[in-house]
Amino acid sequence: LAIHCVISVAVAAGVAIEPTAHSPAEQQLSRILRGNVSKDDLEIVFAQYAEDLSWSDQYGPLRTVYCKGGAACAPNTFRLENVGREGHAYLSHIVDNYDQLAKWTVFSPAGEPTAGHGERHQGSDSMLIGATFDDYLVHPHDAGALDPDAFFLMTAQLHLPTMSQALRSRCVDGQHASKRISVPQMCPGDSTASDTWGRYEDMQLLRRRLSLQCGADDEVVGETMLMWWDDLMQLPRPQENILHYAQGARFAVSRDRIRQRPKAFYEHLLDLVSVGVDPCLSYFYEWAWYYIVGIP
Repeated sequence: LAIHCVISVAVAAGVAIEPTAHSPAEQQLSRILRGNVSKDDLEIVFAQYAEDLSWSDQYGPLRTVYCKGGAACAPNTFRLENVGREGHAYLSHIVDNYDQLAKWTVFSPAGEPTAGHGERHQGSDSMLIGATFDDYLVHPHDAGALDPDAFFLMTAQLHLPTMSQALRSRCVDGQHASKRISVPQMCPGDSTASDTWGRYEDMQLLRRRLSLQCGADDEVVGETMLMWWDDLMQLPRPQENILHYAQGARFAVSRDRIRQRPKAFYEHLLDLVSVGVDPCLSYFYEWAWYYIVGIP
């Protein structure tokens, strides 16, 4: 199973394709902010514990908030038991709304996104440098979209057998984007030194954490992840056993893409993370969302 991590020819050549005031994407954003887009067309699903969501008030009519913060949850949220991290919330939404999904759904943690990924980020608030939250909302209207049914900005590569990870250069703290000429592509290409994959690093602390939570020796944690892939994903293994994923579990997909898989598939995944605040499988889900929601 190969993933097409490329930068379009226009971007590589430096052609300015940033949406203009009259582009379909900008027109759609204008409609969203004026309240002229319905939840049947666009829904924003937030997984919240106690994060401040006021940053997203401009999208208020389109928000659906799944809150796990108990008494701290606002009255207009859907309260869930505090299990399974954001994956439990996302899968709950898909399962409960499978037959009436919006045409386009954005899935996001509730924290306000900020550019970069590093020590000052806790993970869920990270955003690829050069991207904006609005990009997720208007992607189907982007004339340059390579995949109109899904919007993922991959920020890391994970080699499952060894649990080694490589970060995208423009997602690391201290890196600064040049003047934006386009919406960032799903993956970096070889055409620009400012957006490329870094070196693979040994994720020893991650392996130890997963070893404790998964009940497996840290030397075989990667093999455990591959076993889950074989058991759950109903897909060939990714090329060279390398997963590409968006740190922070923020992405957007069409209902047609989600419905490429039957409801029972999502129900099974939901059952598996409906126990425990921080189950081992929830990490695997974060790495595999691109492959879970539909069939790439």
